[in-house]
Formats: sequence, C-alpha cells, structure tokens
Amino acid sequence: MIEARPQTESASRAPRMGTPSPSMPQWQLIAFDRTAAKADTPLAASEIFERASKHVWTIAVASEPRGSISQGSAVAIGPHRLITNCHIVEDARSIVVKQGKDIRPATLASASPGTDRCILAVEKSLQSYARTVRAFDSLKVGEAVVSIGSPHGLENTLGQGIVSGLRKLDGMQVVQTTAPISPGSSGGGLFDASGNLVGITSFAIRDADSLNFAIAAEDFGKPQ
Repeated sequence: MIEARPQTESASRAPRMGTPSPSMPQWQLIAFDRTAAKADTPLAASEIFERASKHVWTIAVASEPRGSISQGSAVAIGPHRLITNCHIVEDARSIVVKQGKDIRPATLASASPGTDRCILAVEKSLQSYARTVRAFDSLKVGEAVVSIGSPHGLENTLGQGIVSGLRKLDGMQVVQTTAPISPGSSGGGLFDASGNLVGITSFAIRDADSLNFAIAAEDFGKPQ
C-alpha cells in the first residue's frame, strides 16, 4: 500500500488520490516551459544544488479547525507561482513560504486534491524559479537524481539517489526514486543531472527502505 509519511509530528495527512475537496479552488493549468536542458557532462550534486536550491521554498501552514501548524516544501515554477502537494495545504487558514529570512504570504490559487497537485501564488516576484521541466517519458531507470526539500523543517536539504521505477498511479505519472523523502519533504523538487525539474517529491511507502515517489513535474501542466 502506498502511503504518505506525515509532514510534521502534529499534522499527519496522507494524499487521498481520487478524493475531491469542495473547499479548495478549482484546478487551472499552469503554463511553463517543458523544454529540458542537457548539460555537456552530468553535473555534480553540489552543482545541481547550487542551481536548483534557489527554486525550493519551505511552506508553513496554519490549519483549520485546530489551529495547528504544519510544514512542507514547494518549488517555484514562475515569478508568482509555486507548485506543491495538496495534502500539505489542506484546510489551510493561512500559508507562508520561506527561504532563509525571506518570508512571504501565499494563497492557494489552484487545486486538484484528487491528484495531490496544488499551485500557490505570491505577490512579490520570485527572482529564481525552475525554467526547464523534464518529460516523464524521457526518464530512464537508473539515472541519477537529487531531492531538495525541507524535511522536519531543515531548509534546503539535499538527498541523492536514482530513478528506481516509472509508475502510473490513478492516472498520474509517478517517479519512483531512492532519493530521500522524509516528513516535510513533500512538495520539494526532484532534479536530474542537468538540473531539470523531474518531479515533486510527494510520498513514500511506510516501513520500507528507499521506496519514495514524486509526481511528474509535467503533470502540473495537465488537466484535472
């Protein structure tokens, strides 16, 4: 059974694919360039991190009705848009995104809770965002990838691994990876050896070793 690990100790929410949420805004496609870049030689993990970590933000969510605070990650995909998982922002009373001392209010602009895809909006323009997205069909099992997110609130944590499988789940394209995904990593980025955004790190199989999954980034540009 595929399950999500909790985002924080105080808020454990699993993605509920196929479950609609009338309280969330309707899904609207986000436009982004799906042309992937290719480095002349594979980048070292440190080089990928230097380029891609600027695109990844920490999310803090104050939720209804309990007023609890939960945490996750998001990836900037445009000057005013970030993509993340809906199970992080479900029942949100307020949302902020954070990168170091840069803290900004965010709103939920678009949601497809049945596929765990959500889009956040910020007013102040983001200076750095992912500009190239790798197509799911071009991925190869065994190629190197890195994950960047905020597990347990530890901002911009780098993990290394490989693509260990390419799956379809409830109509979604899902990248199986050995790159670490821990509580708080959901909504973070999975990047290839050229620095392209491959997926949004989303869930893992509980009590299993390195069975982690990312929703294909290109799926955020697809219909409901």
